[in-house]
Amino acid sequence: MATAAHAASVDSAARAWGPEFKLELVSAQSDIPALPPDLVVNAEWPDSCLPQLLRSSMVDGHIDVELRSTGHDCVKAPTPMSLRFNPSREAGQMQMPVGVYEVRFYLARDNGFSELIAFNLLRAGWRDSSFRPESGFWWSVSNTNRALLAGSGLSMEQQGETLAVTLLSYEAGNAVWYFGNARSAGTLARVPLVRMFGGDSPFSAVGTPPQVEAALTLDLNFLSPSRASAWLTRPFADGREGIEIQSLDLLRLPFAGNANGAAWKGQWVLIGEESRQAAVFDLGEVATSGAGNFTLRSRADGAELQCRLEDFGGHSVPTFCSLLDGNELLADFDKIGLDRLIGRNPEGQNMRLVRLPR
Repeated sequence: MATAAHAASVDSAARAWGPEFKLELVSAQSDIPALPPDLVVNAEWPDSCLPQLLRSSMVDGHIDVELRSTGHDCVKAPTPMSLRFNPSREAGQMQMPVGVYEVRFYLARDNGFSELIAFNLLRAGWRDSSFRPESGFWWSVSNTNRALLAGSGLSMEQQGETLAVTLLSYEAGNAVWYFGNARSAGTLARVPLVRMFGGDSPFSAVGTPPQVEAALTLDLNFLSPSRASAWLTRPFADGREGIEIQSLDLLRLPFAGNANGAAWKGQWVLIGEESRQAAVFDLGEVATSGAGNFTLRSRADGAELQCRLEDFGGHSVPTFCSLLDGNELLADFDKIGLDRLIGRNPEGQNMRLVRLPR
């Protein structure tokens, strides 16, 4: 009960600031399903002067929405807001490509500038539930246009559809940690994070629970069991309307490094769509290791796991692997984790390669 109450207090505290935009794609015309969908936006605006849609654009997985306030004599009271428009048509496109979109909302100012006020991820098309993020330590890595949070790390664990996140970072050079939990919808998650402070030391006999205050929001798009794109947002510290945003690339990395493939040695179980298809492979030998690839081999039966490496933020990460038994291809995998690989066999059936606990 105490854990549930604490989780509830974290959830309510993290949602105490700013309008929460809820996005939904709906059929533009139910009798013509091939038309690109409308985007419906619902929120509670902080005052009575509801904004109007000024313009929208959709380019390369980004949807930018510009709003304009409708008045000056506004009553400071939360007011329901609803907008409906078609970003594909306004961009001159006949279809909305399947994928995940970064949606940014801007509020136009009288001085001609626009302020970023909200950020959301939106999936167009089917929900990808073929994999789930691996639990453990995740690290920010440098990449073009994305920041490296030197010395910061995340711990993530998913149980059922609940994803819990702890962010270990710094404020003004002092160590600080944030915590949050949320429902994970497929490969997307939006996690409100609160800053924890005022708790007891490990040797205290008092047992005072820590205090929490709303701090950050973490949006996650998991690309594989061990790789994610992420965005941190927070309101401006001076209280003005708007948010700051920081984009990140996250990896779950082996402690010992991964260039030669040794971190993937172990006993693996190949599981098909039916559990009776399971087979065990003892991939305990690094057969080859070179620039851009490695191969693990089973001494017992000669089965091989061949993996291609790509540089990601200065780390050599396997992005595609094939499991072979002699000359027979058993499965190809394009979603690679430390303990779980997801892919298909030559017949197109879903396959998982899962490492047994060591």
